[in-house]
Amino acid sequence: MTGFCAATVSVGGASAGSGVFNNVVHTEDASFRCEAGEARHAVAVAQGAVEGTRVDYNLIVGRPPGAAYHWAGADHAEPGAFRTATGQGAHDLTATRAEAERADGPAVDSADPTAPGVLPTDFSGRPTADDPRVPDTGKDGGYLDRGHRETQDWLSTVKMQVEHSWAPVGTTVEVKACSDSGWPTAMTYHVDFGDGTAPVVTRKGDTAYAVASHVYTAPCACTVKVTGVNGVGVTAGAEQPVKVTPAGPLTAGFDAEPVLPTSTNPIEYTAPLTVDIDPMAATAAPWPVVNADVDFGDGTYAHALHLEGFRHTYGRPGDYKVTLRLADGRGGDNTVSKTVKVDYAPSGYVATEPFRLLDTRTTGAPVQGGSAVPVVLPVGLAVPNHVHSGGMAAAVLNVTVTGATEDTHLSVWPSGQPRPATSNVNVRAGGTSSNTVTVPVGSDFKVQAQLNSGRAALIVDFVGYYQPGAGERFTPVAPTRLADTRSAGGALAGGQTRGVRVAGAGGIPAGATAVALNLTSTGSTADAHVIAYPDPARRPATSNLNPEPGKDKSNQAVVPVGPDGTITLYTNTGSTHLVPDAVGWYGKDGKALFTPAVPKRLADTRTAGKLAPGAATTVAGLPAGAIGAALNVTATESTGPGFLTVYAYGAARPEASSLNTRPGETVPNHVTTPVADGRATVSNSHGGSTHVITDLLGYFTQP
Repeated sequence: MTGFCAATVSVGGASAGSGVFNNVVHTEDASFRCEAGEARHAVAVAQGAVEGTRVDYNLIVGRPPGAAYHWAGADHAEPGAFRTATGQGAHDLTATRAEAERADGPAVDSADPTAPGVLPTDFSGRPTADDPRVPDTGKDGGYLDRGHRETQDWLSTVKMQVEHSWAPVGTTVEVKACSDSGWPTAMTYHVDFGDGTAPVVTRKGDTAYAVASHVYTAPCACTVKVTGVNGVGVTAGAEQPVKVTPAGPLTAGFDAEPVLPTSTNPIEYTAPLTVDIDPMAATAAPWPVVNADVDFGDGTYAHALHLEGFRHTYGRPGDYKVTLRLADGRGGDNTVSKTVKVDYAPSGYVATEPFRLLDTRTTGAPVQGGSAVPVVLPVGLAVPNHVHSGGMAAAVLNVTVTGATEDTHLSVWPSGQPRPATSNVNVRAGGTSSNTVTVPVGSDFKVQAQLNSGRAALIVDFVGYYQPGAGERFTPVAPTRLADTRSAGGALAGGQTRGVRVAGAGGIPAGATAVALNLTSTGSTADAHVIAYPDPARRPATSNLNPEPGKDKSNQAVVPVGPDGTITLYTNTGSTHLVPDAVGWYGKDGKALFTPAVPKRLADTRTAGKLAPGAATTVAGLPAGAIGAALNVTATESTGPGFLTVYAYGAARPEASSLNTRPGETVPNHVTTPVADGRATVSNSHGGSTHVITDLLGYFTQP
């Protein structure tokens, strides 16, 4: 008990025959807490209460400003003086706060268990306990504690150590247990080895540990549980897993699985071409593995000091020989190799609002022939104000080259990979040319762009992206004309817009969220640019097509469907006729996912002769299960103006164009087309003869 002013324990009035026993009395010496001049005491007994009252076995903690005792009107400073004057307090003690709060302090085992009113338990219900760390100085050798709290043998934790926690069947597994029990009394431990056998009961002997042994008779992933019990029945426990393996040699094995993004969260980065090499389930290791080395087959390696999985991001797709070598603590050693196929995963399309990603006209750093330029994609937080998923696998870009100093071409490919023998944009000296580019994302979340020769400005607009486990599926359609301003509405004048219904038209369902179309300009009166976009109230600062007077030009665009089921077309100057042909749509009810491909040449008629007017050629080399493909088709050395149409092998040629040819020019276009039996058809519908070059950018398959 604690008091501040007057008496902490007071027997007043006519309370004769009282008993003040076994108390721990805390006093306070901060005089400002009491009235000025107010006397304070630990124990006070009034004159009328002295008769028959007994005071003994109390502990006074601290020193009150007044006397420790006030008896029948007289003060007594401390127990000795009080005892001499009154015969009371024969076993009273004093102590400082630090002394009283020690685990073996003077209050422990020093009370009178025969005092009147003694209870069988303390205020918390704990029974009397003999603390073996201190002598029993209570009355008649008793071990009751003074005060309201009886010290007990405490037990907060049990610690355990398993020898051979990973071992084959038949090995003796030994468990050592100890605890932080407060008193040096006997501890009992119940050890359950987790295999259904009866727990082993063991007691701590002369050593610091209690020891229990067991031999497992069958393999298991068991959990050993230890329960410790001290001398007064307090318990605590601990547990640890053990791995009991079949007897036999160390046999290395591993599973290889692609690591795919699980969300479009911008801060959850998942680089494409990442693979988990997991030896956990496929390895038979009777003893613990102490060294694990993996050769990923691309010139990189990893090491671990125990059996664990490895994660690795490859720089490019391919077949890699992965080798895993394991060694255990008993001298076992084993190596396994297997070929792991690494590729981009089938992905859904995520449409975004188009925005300008790069414009070297504003940076003052034109593209130089022979020098690759890195283009940072808006992956995660990489591009300010344009936060997108950290798991995109391929980007859809509109790439424009302008102001070229000579006839040249531009190639775009994933960063960290060799420049392919393909091209995406071909441009004449002084001209402007653009093309849609679908390109896989490099392992550093960038792509590279390189001009073949000369110098030019490069403009890159971000249109959307593909990602595994996200976005929407694609359904290709035979090229279908959605509008033709030559027959309806008239040419689009500079600064004007024109809405084109796409949802519910040309084989595109009402629920489509984006449309892939081939956009052609003809009859242009000025060098201009055309923008195709979803919301008529929010025109982006991007471009999709660059019309020129006297030339028919085309470019493919992937455009989100606007809120009223339309897309909007705009040209900045002059006037031009526009012809949009649908080639497919994206939506939740779409059929196919897109697998990006590093640009790869499929066909080139320059090795076999030009495609004559009215003739067709077959492009093979696509996966047999593909229902569509993204191609870059280039016409070169054309002898006359005309157009090419790309469509599924074996199907009837549609009345639409995929690319417009021009004599004396090399003209590329991004073409999304249906395919059949791993093949597509390219038809030279009108004009002169021409060479046709076809490059693969990716393909669509149904999951």
